[in-house]
Amino acid sequence: MSLSPAQLQTIKPLPSQDSAIPDGQYVVKCDQQKQIVATDGDIKAEVWFRTPALTADTIRSIHSLQLYVESHDQGYADDESAGNWTWFEIAILENESAETAKINKGVELVWLSHRNNFLTRKYEWKNGGVYDESHPILSHLEAGNVLAVRQGARFAGWANFAKTGYLVFNLGRDIHHKPIHYGNFVAETQGFQSALNDINKLMNPKSAPSIPQGVFRADAINIDNEARPLRVLSLDGGGARGLASLHLLKGVLDKVTPGKKPYEIFDMIGGTSTGGLIAIMLGRLHMSVAECIKKYEQFMEKIFYQNRWTGGKKGRFLWDRHFYDAKDLENVVKELIREKLGRDDVLLDEEKPACKVFVTAVRKDAANNRGPVLLRSYKHPHLPSTLPNIKLWEAARATSAAPVYFKSIRVGDYELVDGSLGANNPLGWLWTEVLGVFGPARESDCFLSIGTGISSNQPILDPGRLGDHNVESAFASAACNAEIMHVLFRTLIHAFAPRNMQEKYWRLNVGKHVPEKIVDGKKVLDNYEGVGELDDVSAVLNHLVKLAEKVVEEEKDTIQRCALALDHTTGIATTSVR
Repeated sequence: MSLSPAQLQTIKPLPSQDSAIPDGQYVVKCDQQKQIVATDGDIKAEVWFRTPALTADTIRSIHSLQLYVESHDQGYADDESAGNWTWFEIAILENESAETAKINKGVELVWLSHRNNFLTRKYEWKNGGVYDESHPILSHLEAGNVLAVRQGARFAGWANFAKTGYLVFNLGRDIHHKPIHYGNFVAETQGFQSALNDINKLMNPKSAPSIPQGVFRADAINIDNEARPLRVLSLDGGGARGLASLHLLKGVLDKVTPGKKPYEIFDMIGGTSTGGLIAIMLGRLHMSVAECIKKYEQFMEKIFYQNRWTGGKKGRFLWDRHFYDAKDLENVVKELIREKLGRDDVLLDEEKPACKVFVTAVRKDAANNRGPVLLRSYKHPHLPSTLPNIKLWEAARATSAAPVYFKSIRVGDYELVDGSLGANNPLGWLWTEVLGVFGPARESDCFLSIGTGISSNQPILDPGRLGDHNVESAFASAACNAEIMHVLFRTLIHAFAPRNMQEKYWRLNVGKHVPEKIVDGKKVLDNYEGVGELDDVSAVLNHLVKLAEKVVEEEKDTIQRCALALDHTTGIATTSVR
């Protein structure tokens, strides 16, 4: 039960700890006003007030803590739905002279008390939850430590104004708190990121996935060993070739618990371009793989329709600068959403998603110097949504807006194209999303990555004559190389993800390797058979799907191991984060 301001004023101050403190309720009070203002995306947290150094006797007698604050924020926000980015937290400091939170095995001993009063310039009272005797903060306290109340703010313009604060203690009989051991997962996760950073320096460091701030705070880490290990799915981009990836996925899920749909098996699905569209179909619309295959076959004929009377796709490009009509793509997506949800204007964001979904897109004005925009069906605890009110059809349209093939789409302040130029294989971003949303201590059983076909060798050519698009195709093919991310993660996920040194990463892709050979006395370097262009419906239906079915047969041992990991436990994973 919350206390009123009048009741708070009647509580006695925490007395001297020179002798045993009688059982009862006490406060540490602060009436010194303080404000902090964030200037960028870095977390800003400053100590507002603190307790004296706590003795071992006092720590053993603490039954609960609760913070009450009279405060407000800056009073406005550009987009109210993007989240509340001011708050109050309680940190353990090593001693009375310390200014930063204590660190245990790489974990910052800080816990959120509560978010600030939202979008008001009037001082109002608000309290956090009760930290009772089972809360980990009490297990981490040691003699001489200090509890500090900190103000927090993040992102430019967000401000935290505090006027009065009460940290309420309930003291009673001695309690011996069970120690908490974090293990080495922080060092292992940081080792993974360090290796990833080394590779990214050779690729595109400005667009590389990275661990979000706040992941290694104590309140972001759940060491509950009873939580089911995570199972996540990554889907590459590849246009019409996405049909092959669906057949690969079907080959795996046919061996998992019968009757379960992908949204009931995977905790998170991330996809780019055609993979993003599939992620939405499986995770947001709750479709089965068989349903997706059927719909995809219908989609392809409509989306990649070529009107021969206007010269086909090349004729259309001459007057529209795009091979296909984005309206056809938009119409089939809206039709599907209406069929599944009853209306086509629903948001991508879902209140309590059984399966969390994100799709990638790229800002058309800044494709060269930053990573993809992640469009999420859930709230991220450490990052605001770029487009919190994006509709489901807009997200599907944005992630599928392959340059040259379809026009970009404007949503809010951004003009978006598909995320394949840098995140064609979204596995790296899936990894950082899992860390940010579920925490680095959460174990994982399966990271499954599905490709859309390994392309044949594509040399980088010198510029040719006007109208010859081979140069652009070559650079686009290089930028969309999904196998680079696979090679990187193949070893790192096994080695560093929770439950390290256990097999938990599987990659399935279509591609027939052609070994090096000698023809007419000349060496012909090894290659892969062509898998068709992004819009080559005939090649997909007549060749690529058959290759996918062959992969399922040839890789049956690998698929069986993956299926066993997916079927290791049943039920939907739970998390306190939307």
